[in-house]
Amino acid sequence: MKKVFAFSIVLMLFAAVLCTHAGAAQSVAVDIQVNIKNGGTAVIISEVNSPLPDRSSMTLDDGQTEAFHIEFSEAGSYSYTIRTEPDDRKICFDDTVYQIKVYVTEENGKLYTSIVIYNEKTGKKYSPSGEGGSQPCMVTFVNDPSQDEPDKTEPSTAPENTTSAADTQPTAEATDKTPGGTSRPQTGDDSTLDFYLLLAIAASAGLFMLSVFYYRSVIKETQKR
Repeated sequence: MKKVFAFSIVLMLFAAVLCTHAGAAQSVAVDIQVNIKNGGTAVIISEVNSPLPDRSSMTLDDGQTEAFHIEFSEAGSYSYTIRTEPDDRKICFDDTVYQIKVYVTEENGKLYTSIVIYNEKTGKKYSPSGEGGSQPCMVTFVNDPSQDEPDKTEPSTAPENTTSAADTQPTAEATDKTPGGTSRPQTGDDSTLDFYLLLAIAASAGLFMLSVFYYRSVIKETQKR
């Protein structure tokens, strides 16, 4: 009985090892080569649900070529973006952006890949050849040291304002604000209006005093009788 139990354990371990090797055999790799003329830094951005590459960026010298290595373990469609990242050099950096599509298919338990590279700047699209093909999976950038980086600040084209503040801004002597929030122009007749207003007030006060004096006189005459 013990021998049967031990033999069963060995068979289970052997099956687990076979499954592990079978799972490992299902993965397939893609190398996206990068070349930057006059050197520079390239970055790769993985879209959602896409396997991550072995690194997110690489810095290359002029004439140097390296690759982003990506492992795929299941069928599907995966997307990546590759572009350059400017450094502190005073040169014109290549602003080309490459969109990489990797299609992974499964046939008879084996994974196969096909790649489509799209250049956003030129609008061109191509598919690299497979293993042993003449066209590798490569993206190329050209940083031009003969041109300075373009100045992103634009000079102001607004015409110069030659009108003085005295010509455009109303002064306190020129306008008279009313409680309603509107303004009326002030003219030379304002002094005359103020005079007549004071005169009307004085006349009203005089009439009031005369009325009081007359009323008191009438009361006194009535009391004497």
